[in-house]
Amino acid sequence: MADPKAVDAAAAGSPAPETGEDVTGLLGPEHLGPAPRGPRLAWLRGELGNPLFRNAYALMLNGGLTGVLGLGFWIAAGHFYGPADFGRNAAVIQAVMCIGGMTTLNYVLMRFIPQAGRSSGRLILATYLFGAVLAVLLGVGFVLSLAWWDSPNYDQLADPAHAIPFIVFIAAWNVFTQQDAALTGLRHAGWVPVKNTAYGLVKFLVLAGLAWTFAPSDGILLATMIPVIFLVLPMDWLVFRRLLPEHAELTKDRHHTPTPGEIGRYLQGDFIGTVASHSAINFIPLLVAAKVSEAANGYFAMAWIFGLMLDLLALNMAMSLTVEGSHAADDLAGTTRDALRRTLMLLVPVSLLVALAGPYLLNLPFLFGPHFGDEAGLVLVLLALSTLPKALIELYVGVLRVRSRTRLVALIQVFRFVGVVIGVGVFVHDDHLAAVGWSVLLVQTAVALAVLPPLRRAARAGAPGRPPAPPAQAQSPDPVGPQGPDAPQAAAPRSATEGGK
Repeated sequence: MADPKAVDAAAAGSPAPETGEDVTGLLGPEHLGPAPRGPRLAWLRGELGNPLFRNAYALMLNGGLTGVLGLGFWIAAGHFYGPADFGRNAAVIQAVMCIGGMTTLNYVLMRFIPQAGRSSGRLILATYLFGAVLAVLLGVGFVLSLAWWDSPNYDQLADPAHAIPFIVFIAAWNVFTQQDAALTGLRHAGWVPVKNTAYGLVKFLVLAGLAWTFAPSDGILLATMIPVIFLVLPMDWLVFRRLLPEHAELTKDRHHTPTPGEIGRYLQGDFIGTVASHSAINFIPLLVAAKVSEAANGYFAMAWIFGLMLDLLALNMAMSLTVEGSHAADDLAGTTRDALRRTLMLLVPVSLLVALAGPYLLNLPFLFGPHFGDEAGLVLVLLALSTLPKALIELYVGVLRVRSRTRLVALIQVFRFVGVVIGVGVFVHDDHLAAVGWSVLLVQTAVALAVLPPLRRAARAGAPGRPPAPPAQAQSPDPVGPQGPDAPQAAAPRSATEGGK
């Protein structure tokens, strides 16, 4: 990986891209694709020399590689197991990911590691401990509430032989997920695809081994979670023994230990918003599994997994925007414009392609098995179309996280989560799975229309030909912003709205 100091110098020397009068103007013909003035290799160096793009491309590469491996995993699982076993395993896996991921403090790590310097190790350990312990408590609560869920997809968890591994998997998944945020905050997101590609390969091999030997009915769950346990420790060795000392040295001149008060104020909004955003990804499948049969959940799970791969494109760019915006808050508008262009340039054609071709692919029995095509096709189309409004929301969330406007993050994250939950709770049943897709598309579109004007203002602030933003002193103080000596002294104007995986 390039030397971070050289990378920062290259990024600082690059001119800010021009912007138009609106979002479409930001994507005019001159911005729809790279037009390098020199050799392609020089352009590539320039792209990777920008920390925003380098981190985002690493995370997108991670999403692409793990997405391909994950798709292969679920295709194989669909051939090895029937719809009932497939749906039941998918439901339990979603429960592990929902509960284990609900208490992660990923955005705390990405927001404060860039400033924490030598304190970064303590910050990472504290988030691991907090997240894992709280996740275990929630997992125990879930097991104790199985009678309330009253679903055949979760009946096996009533047996302690299944419940205890379930709790262990939840704790391991929590730490495994937070490792990605730690690597991103340390500006070493290039390790994320390495880690998750290894995970994807190992779980594929474990699945094949289980299916070709004694083929237990919960083989999909075991193949998904066993590799997590074995990968957590090596990755933590990398973080604590190699990357943290390097980070402390590079940031020693602007070291600022986040105080518990700072983190607490940030969490007042961020934790609620993160839980709501995470639940929109992982609780919705949990709710669907509680309302439909095992076979119907298998149909839905295939489309949902496919749709999530698209969401990762925008989410990863938003994560990188949060990190780089925290490093250089004085150029947040330029960072936002860059992130917006790249995200839409990649996401628009990919999402439209999936919406058009996805249902036909699901109807190929030799690829996905004979079970999934007709039931999952419309759900997949609607989920693919919903990624476009989601992209606008996620990018604006990245802007507001940099500004520490986390209460507004929480408000919009909760709004879109509750909207989808209401749609799923009222309309979804075995014969109407498409209600999930319609609920997601309509709610995301409504929220995207609300955040579009402030997103435009955030991207246009400080653009050529526009008056400068008012000085920071003229604006109301932000009670949550960074307080250290290295905190930015001027902030971009606040937005009136915000949105928010």
